[in-house]
Amino acid sequence: MKRLRFVKYVGAGNDFVIINNFDKKILGKTYPELAKKLCAQKFSIGADGLLIIEPTIKSNCEFKMVYYNADGSRASMCGNGARCIAHYAYELELCDDLVNFDTDAGVITAEIKRADRIKIKLTEPKGIKTDFLIKLDNGKELSINFIDTGVPHTVIFVNEIEKIDVNNLGREIRNHKMFAPNGTNVNFAKVKDRNSLIVRTYERGIESETLSCGTGVTASSVIAGIKNLVFSPVNCITKSGEELTISFTKNDPEDMISPVSNLFLEGKVYHVFDGEILLK
Repeated sequence: MKRLRFVKYVGAGNDFVIINNFDKKILGKTYPELAKKLCAQKFSIGADGLLIIEPTIKSNCEFKMVYYNADGSRASMCGNGARCIAHYAYELELCDDLVNFDTDAGVITAEIKRADRIKIKLTEPKGIKTDFLIKLDNGKELSINFIDTGVPHTVIFVNEIEKIDVNNLGREIRNHKMFAPNGTNVNFAKVKDRNSLIVRTYERGIESETLSCGTGVTASSVIAGIKNLVFSPVNCITKSGEELTISFTKNDPEDMISPVSNLFLEGKVYHVFDGEILLK
C-alpha cells in the first residue's frame, strides 16, 4: 500500500484533487488511472478532475499544470482548475502572487488577489463559428455557436434555462458527428442583462452537468460579446450559485480569427482540505 498526499480545492462548484508532483516521483503514465481512482464519487475522494503540479522546461514559467478529467481523459485546459492550482502553488511557495505557468493550451498568467480571489489571463480563443445549424436525433435543427477557449465549447442561447435538459441534450450534442472524434463541451446560456449571463454546462470527460465550468462561462461570455448581447465585464452565474467574472477587449468585429483579446477569468477558490489516501 502506498500513501499519496493530496489537497482538495473547489472553484465555483468545480471540485479538484491536486497533487504536487514537482519532484516527479509519480510516473506520468499512471495519471489516467490515478484520476479515475481518486475522482470516483462515493468510492474515493470524489472530484470533477485531477490536477498535477509538475516542473516546467519553459524559462518564463514557474511550473506546469497537467489536468485529467474524472474519466481519465486528458484535457488541455481547465479554467477553474487553473485558478485553483495557481492558489495552491502560491501556498507551496512555488511562485509569487503573479505567476506564469505552462498548460497544454499554452502559458497562463495568474494573479492571486485578496480573499482567495484568483484572476487568470487565458490564451486567445480560436476556431470561432457563430449561428450554424446541427440536426438532432429527433430531426429538429438547433442553432449553435462554437469556440475553443483552451478546450472546445458549444454555446447555445436559451430563454428558459431552468427547463433545459442539460444532461440529455448536452450529451447528444457533445457526441454529435459534427464534433467527432474529440467531442465538445456544451453550454446553455441565458442573457440576464447587458453585463450578466446565467450559464449551465455539460462537461466532456465528466459526462454530466457540473456546478460550474471556467472555460465554459468564458466561451459563453465571448460569444455573447461578439453577438453584442453583453458587454465586458460579464458576471456569469453558475449552477452552484457562485459568480465568475469574465473580461475582454473587443477587436475588429469582422475579425473572427481574433475577435477578442486580453481575456480574463476571475473568481474565488476554496482550499477545502488536505489528506492522504492509500493506493494499492
